[in-house]
Amino acid sequence: MVDFARASEIIASQCALVRVRRASRALTRLYDEALRPSGLQATQLTMLVAVATCGDGGVKLGALADGLVMDRTTLTRNLAPLERAGLLRVARAPDDARVRLIFLTRQGERAIEAAFPLWERTQKHVRERLGPSEADALREELGRVVALAARPEKAPASERPARPARPAKAPARERPAEPAKRKAKRRSPGAR
Repeated sequence: MVDFARASEIIASQCALVRVRRASRALTRLYDEALRPSGLQATQLTMLVAVATCGDGGVKLGALADGLVMDRTTLTRNLAPLERAGLLRVARAPDDARVRLIFLTRQGERAIEAAFPLWERTQKHVRERLGPSEADALREELGRVVALAARPEKAPASERPARPARPAKAPARERPAEPAKRKAKRRSPGAR
């Protein structure tokens, strides 16, 4: 029998994931509060800046998702309010209608310009509180964590999560034969 209270205590005190999530929520709250006058949240500013760095040609949705380490569905849901606010424009690629391109609008540029001093002030505050060398070390370590998580196949075999075994395939069920009348009806040109 698992002692859930004890397991919870051990996970909370030793699990890197729990600590990273707590730190992420704390920093997000701090930056969101600082950015409130701009009308943007930290995650929104991050998306706008990521699109801005891709230039006037825009960025493919998939490439943006990969760069932000987000799945496409979540990214699409988070881009929608920015598009509605006129900060981004989403369009089909001219050479492939299946591909969506994301463009920063002039209004989006102005939003970044308004938010950046607020972000910069908060960044300076965090850096001063942690200390410059600790802040740099933390940034480097988190970069390594992101790289490891983005490419788990590069981790040593002993550190990779075990893949769950695939269930055995069930034998294919045979479909009952279709009545001849129905088959003939389908084939007749007038039935279409």
